[in-house]
Amino acid sequence: MKDFEYFRPKTIDEAVSLYREGGKGARLLAGGTELVNEIRFGKSQPDLVVDLKHIRELDFMHLGPEGVNIGALYRVGDAEHSRLLLESRYNAISHAAGTLGSPQVRNKATIVGNVCRASPSADLIPPLMALGAMARIVGDGTERSVPVEDMLVGPGRTVLNMGEIVTELEIPDMPDYSGCSYYKLSPRKSLDLAVVGAAVMIRTDPRVSRCIDARIVLGAVAPTSMRAKRAEAMLIGAKPRELTIDAAAQAAAEDSKPLDDVRASAWYRKRMVEVVVRRTIGLALEQVKTRR
Repeated sequence: MKDFEYFRPKTIDEAVSLYREGGKGARLLAGGTELVNEIRFGKSQPDLVVDLKHIRELDFMHLGPEGVNIGALYRVGDAEHSRLLLESRYNAISHAAGTLGSPQVRNKATIVGNVCRASPSADLIPPLMALGAMARIVGDGTERSVPVEDMLVGPGRTVLNMGEIVTELEIPDMPDYSGCSYYKLSPRKSLDLAVVGAAVMIRTDPRVSRCIDARIVLGAVAPTSMRAKRAEAMLIGAKPRELTIDAAAQAAAEDSKPLDDVRASAWYRKRMVEVVVRRTIGLALEQVKTRR
């Protein structure tokens, strides 16, 4: 492990300045569950590390009438156990958080960090995409908001420019008669990466018993978490009956782009997408019934 400079800024502006000045050799530290191990085993050799943990304004979660705001230091374990989230329409975030890694990892890892790592099998990205989350990105004298869906370029790659920091996730209000669920297929309930993950958001019109909006997001079956847009189109405007749900699940499987790896073959993943999406649609519809 080579020596590096270490800074603990106390403001966002100071962090952005240090990160920008560090250039390609700079790394951000929030939870540290990935970066610390990468440095320890020589996979990452930064010249400079900017530790965000002392910027208190980044450690928050606020749930209000306009939606949910999650700061860059809000931990996965906090989301897992938050009664505010668990008892809200956004409880898919808590359920997804509870499937990530071990309790020790969840108590250190941050939700924003999980997004910025851009892993194809990330647990938090699918429900955040399904909920229409936006990332607030701050740079040197700049600020912009980008949909989480549009942040992901490839495995471990995002649209973030040098010196930019994601300070907050903004999740819009979920209307009445809508529900969102996340389901993860893995060999173990935790301490394991997803073989297939799926998040589904459904909004219905109770007057006609039809789906009026839907988002289906797949994890671990493409280079990045992906929308199953053909499957979504099959649900929108239709009554959520078994035949419609089966057709949508099949379309999602057909459009997935899995690869073989040590956890599962592409063949197996494609077939499990259909099963997982069908189950997750059912869970989202149950949320619609209970969260009016």
